[in-house]
Amino acid sequence: MNKIKLLLICVLFLLTSCGFHLRGVGSEVSSLPYKNWRLENVGDLSNPLHDELKRYGAVVVDRADSDVAIFHLTELTRNKDIGSLSSIGTVSEYLLTLRVSAQIQVDGQNMGNPISVVLQRTLSYSDDDLFGKQQEENELWQDMYQDAVGQIVRRMTFISPTIAKEP
Repeated sequence: MNKIKLLLICVLFLLTSCGFHLRGVGSEVSSLPYKNWRLENVGDLSNPLHDELKRYGAVVVDRADSDVAIFHLTELTRNKDIGSLSSIGTVSEYLLTLRVSAQIQVDGQNMGNPISVVLQRTLSYSDDDLFGKQQEENELWQDMYQDAVGQIVRRMTFISPTIAKEP
């Protein structure tokens, strides 16, 4: 029994010494360059964006003051294309594509290039389970929204808080 415990402890130390850690545990969340954010034209991304900004310690405000960065959603497109057909010519799979672009502005000036994310998921299709597939599709879209927002906010941590003046 003691040998098993000792072996387990050695394996645990070996894993931690190589840098292994569970997702979301042990890594510090980078901070955003601005504490206060105003969201413009965010549409369906409103709730995931509020949650993600809150996770990074940011505050969402209603007014744009001098120390507030503006998150402006410039593109949000959803496409549902045929991914594959069955041998009899009916749809067997759809390809869901989400394109999201956002621009960060401070004092009326753009902070770098727009941040763009393109996500794709496949959705199998069956005429027998239409209601279940509709729910699955809605859940896939929500998951894609959450994933897109996570990627965008993670990229926002690399924005420099100083504005480069264009000549």
